[in-house]
Formats: sequence, C-alpha cells, structure tokens
Amino acid sequence: MLRVLVAVVVGLIGSVAIWFASPYNTFVMRSQYIADSYLPISVLFLTLILVLGINPFLRLVARVINRVLPTVRPKLALTKWQLALVIGIMLVACTIPASGLHRMLPYSIARVPLEVKDNRGLAKAYEKMNLPPSLFPAKIGYKEEVPAAEHYIRELPEGEPVPWDAWLPPLLSWGTFMLFCWLMMIGMSLIVLPQWRRNERLPFPLLTVQNSLIETPEEGRLLAPLFRKKSFWIAAGVVFTLHLLAGLKQYDPDSVPAIPLTWNLSSLFADTPLRHLPGHIRSARIYFIVLGVTFFMPNRIGFSIWFFELAYGMYCVIGREYFPPFYYGTIYEHRVGGMFTLTLFVLWLGRKHWAHVFRCIFRARNEEERKNRNAGIMFSGGCVGMYFWMTWAGVQPGWALFYVGIGFMVSLLITRIVAETGMPFIRIDFRYNISMVKLAPFSWLGPVSLYFATVIAMLFPTASRVSCATMATHAIGLDEEAKPRHQTRLAWLLVLVLIAGFVISGGVHVYANYHHGMSVDGVDQPLSPWGTRRISDKAHGDLIKWNDGKVDRPVYSQFGHLCFGAALAGVLEWACLTMPRWPFHPIGLLMNASYYANVAWASVMFGWLLKILLVKYGGARLYRAARPLFLGIIMGEVFAAVYWSIEPVVRVLLDMPYEVVEVLPR
Repeated sequence: MLRVLVAVVVGLIGSVAIWFASPYNTFVMRSQYIADSYLPISVLFLTLILVLGINPFLRLVARVINRVLPTVRPKLALTKWQLALVIGIMLVACTIPASGLHRMLPYSIARVPLEVKDNRGLAKAYEKMNLPPSLFPAKIGYKEEVPAAEHYIRELPEGEPVPWDAWLPPLLSWGTFMLFCWLMMIGMSLIVLPQWRRNERLPFPLLTVQNSLIETPEEGRLLAPLFRKKSFWIAAGVVFTLHLLAGLKQYDPDSVPAIPLTWNLSSLFADTPLRHLPGHIRSARIYFIVLGVTFFMPNRIGFSIWFFELAYGMYCVIGREYFPPFYYGTIYEHRVGGMFTLTLFVLWLGRKHWAHVFRCIFRARNEEERKNRNAGIMFSGGCVGMYFWMTWAGVQPGWALFYVGIGFMVSLLITRIVAETGMPFIRIDFRYNISMVKLAPFSWLGPVSLYFATVIAMLFPTASRVSCATMATHAIGLDEEAKPRHQTRLAWLLVLVLIAGFVISGGVHVYANYHHGMSVDGVDQPLSPWGTRRISDKAHGDLIKWNDGKVDRPVYSQFGHLCFGAALAGVLEWACLTMPRWPFHPIGLLMNASYYANVAWASVMFGWLLKILLVKYGGARLYRAARPLFLGIIMGEVFAAVYWSIEPVVRVLLDMPYEVVEVLPR
C-alpha cells in the first residue's frame, strides 16, 4: 500500500507541474506544446528524470545501506509497475491544460458575450435559444457590460482583482458535463483494452516505446539495458544536435551552420497539371519523433498513411484540372463516411466482448467480471449523464442522443487509430463542426441543437488531439501484469485526477489570461487566438442563418460523398480482414488530408522505408538490434523540444529577447 501511495504522490506532483507549466509555456511564452500529443514531451522528460536520475541515485543509496547493514536489503527505487502508475497519471493529466480542453473551452465561452454585446442579430438568436446563464462567465445580451469576459480576452486593468466568482458557474456547469464525458471515455478504455490487446492483438506502438523506458535493470545495474546502448545515445545526440543548430541559426543566421529539415519542391511542380498538388506534398518537413514511432508501426499501416496522402493529392490534381469546379471539402466527407464504417467494424469485431461486459453489470462472479461491471457502469453512467445534461441545456432529445453517439464514436476511433499506428500527433478532423447535422430537414433542427453541433465538435473531434479515452487506455495498459481490481481502482483514480486538473489548470488559465493580454514575445493577440474562435466562427454564422430560415449546405452532394467514403472504408477493412497481404488499410483514409497527417506523411514514409530496408537486408536480428536506435531518434527530438522550452524561460528571466524554435507540430 505504501508503494502505491508513493507512486500516486509522484504522479500527482508531475501532473500539477504539467498543469502549471503548460499554460505558461504554451500560451504566455508561445513556446513548445509540452502536453499536446500522445507522447507528451513533459511526461517523457519527467520519466527520464526518474529513470536516469532519481532511480539510479536511490539504487546507490540502497547499496550503501546494504554494505553497512548486510542483513538489510532496502528497495528504494521505483519499480516498473510504480513507474507505469506514475506515467499513467501524468498521461491523463495532459488531456486538460492545452489542446485536450483548456486551449479552447474557457477562451471560447469568454468570447461569446463579447460578440453578442456588439451584434443585435446574434443577441436575438441567443435570446431565442435561452441557454443556461451558467455556461458563460458574463451575461449574454446586446449592449451588456461584460468586464469578466472582456478582461479575460484583453487583460485585467491594473489594480483590479481577478473575478473568480464569474468563473464559478461555468466551472460547475461545464465541469459536470466533462465529468460525464470522462466517465464514458474511461469506462470505454476499460472495455476495449482487453479486447484489442488479447483478442485482436493490436500493436500499441506507444506502449512499446513507453515500456522500453521503464524496464527494470538487471541485478547490480543502475540503468536499464536501453540506456546502456551506444546506438540509443548516438541517435539521440545526432537528432538533438540537428535541432540545436537549427535553433541557434534563428538567433544568428549568418554564423551558425544548420542542416535543413524542411524542403520545398514547388518549383518542380510549377506546370500544369501538377501545379494543383496540395502544398503539404510540395513542401514538407522531417519530424524525428514520427519517423521513430513508424519503426514500431505495422508496415501496412505506415504504407497506407503516406500512400493515401499522395493518392488524394492526385485526386486534387485530376479534379482541379479536368473536372472543375473541384471542391476540396469532398475529401472531408470521404473521411467522415469512413469513420462511421470503421466504427461499425470495430464494434462488430468486439461484439461478444461488449455483450459480456454489459451482462456483467447484472451478474459478476469473479474479479475480471467485477472489473467489467465497473467498466459498464462507468460507460453507461457517462453516456446517460451526457444525454441529460444536453437536454438540460436545451438540446432536443433526438439530437442529444446523436451527439452522445458522436462523442463515443470519436473517442473509440482516436483510441483505435493510436493503438494501431502509434501516431503521437493526430486528431479526428470534422473541420470544427458536425456538418452532417445540416443534412437533416430544417424542421428537425432547433437553434440549440444546431449550436451544439459546434460545441460537441470542439469537445470531442477537435479535442481528440489529446483524448482522455486514448490516454486512459495507455495508462491502464502500461502495466500488463496489473490485476483487474487494480485496473478498476486506477480508472477511478484517473477520474479524480481529471477533476483536479479541471480545477487547477482552469485556475491557472484564468489567472494567466487576466494578467497577460498578450504573449511575452509581444504578439498582440489573445493568448489562445485559435481557441477563442472554436464556437464563434462556426456556431454564430449558423445561428444567424437559422434565424433567417436558412441552413448553409455544401454545393456538392454531401450525402453522396459520405456514402462513397463509407463504402471505400468498408471495402478496405473487409480486404484487410480477409487478405493478410492486402496493403491498404482504412486508417489511411481516415487520417488523409487532416492537418497532422499533412505534416507527418513524409516522416512516416521515410520511417516505413527504413524499416522495410532493415528487415529485407538484415532480417529479424537487425530489426531487433535497431530498436534502441529508433528509440534514440524519438528521445533526441524530445530532448531538443525540452531544451527549446527551457531556453526562452531563462532568457526572459535574464531580460533578454528570445526566439520561438518549433521542434514539434503545433
């Protein structure tokens, strides 16, 4: 029990550090995003402090004690299962402070009163909706005084106190909804993990990476085998040096040499028809963390990711050159249609397990079934709570049920994609609202239901860059030997961590925004300009058009393209299940043309090619020998990102100007 308590305390200390550091580092400093991926650099850095610094020191202390008192053999260092618990807590903690939630939610709800007070038509639309006032930090109305919202976006006047009381209602109302969402997602994680790991044998590449860092050293050794491999440190050093030189070149372009990690081939594609290739194909960049993870990715998955990027690039070329007018939005519809099909396939493959879990709610005879009962209760309770909260907010019952389904689908898909690909940077991309809602007849739509199409898109698809469901699945799966009752207790502990993070990180964001009208580097904009627009850019335009009796619909056949994407994904998934050597996986379709696939496809392609060559010419033996090398490639970029996060802080403390050196995708 004491060892569990120690691990929990260490994990919570790391979590609190992330909740405080991320808002300031990411938004006030405009530096690296330290908590915004499925391999967050903050967690990896804190893990390395434990395994390379604290644990070896504790082992040395234990040796000294044993020499002085031969009969005493103290075990002071954190064990592998303790480290797994620490990392799991910190992974879930990363879902709160930035792109998983707080990069968007507080900024969006603060901007709403500001826009409404200056727009009479928008004010009438909000008056018709009659949303609960507790959803916003200021009163909604035309020409209303909204200092709490205005000062949050534009900085608090000197001498005025932070209006904490204005944020208490949103904390309680949105916090209640998020609690139901987290229950649904963590319950889902408990359900799918054994099915995917034991029955479907998914690779979980990120678990492979994380477990490699916390291996227990052999008796008498201070460090795990990975950290005694020269190839690991050489690769990490080379990657770190490349980023170090690139950053120093920003400070002194004329004196510092640097090897470019980007390229632009636009001049080679200047003629028709290749001039229509999307920009992300003509110019790209190497991200070593993605290249390294691709080594642990199944070949079919890696190939599909970059192949579909190029294939849809040619789709754009052909469409723009030979079939104008061409609408790029059709690619989004193909992707969304594929999402529905893949969701059905995933549920169909696990249908027996899901049925067993829900039977266990009513009858649990052993420890494993009691875990299933808890998982089923968490999942069902979360779904029911989400439904009733949305109806309380004014969403029509049918649409509330639909939005619960969307939330579940997104949570399931992002967790599945990361489990199969290991992509650290990925998001389920709905283009910031759920456009399928507009396929329904106008008479079916109420203003609140239409409004929540954007809200749910913000809280699930957009926030899926750091999904609680995915992080919880990895947190629970890190310790493969954990007993079912321990997994259940961990699941409930993660819920408490999320509640604490919602309050603490939210408080840090509120304090930082009221005291910083712009970032430290002087860029004159809100600390999260992207976050302030997540509701207003889409929902407000839809509301005004609805008020005029219209709904904005695409000029192309949206339903037809959705069906095409669904059919294509179905054919690809069926081929994968029936033909082991079939090369195309539907995950390539689902990731295609999303921002993170656009920036990562070249890195995936090079990683896939290196792996193919290693296996072809060196076989399994060379493949195993190369694992430390690719782990070093990953950690080298982590070291670089950490360095270029700390370096600006030091410069600010010394009252020196600094440059933002981007190491990882934003």
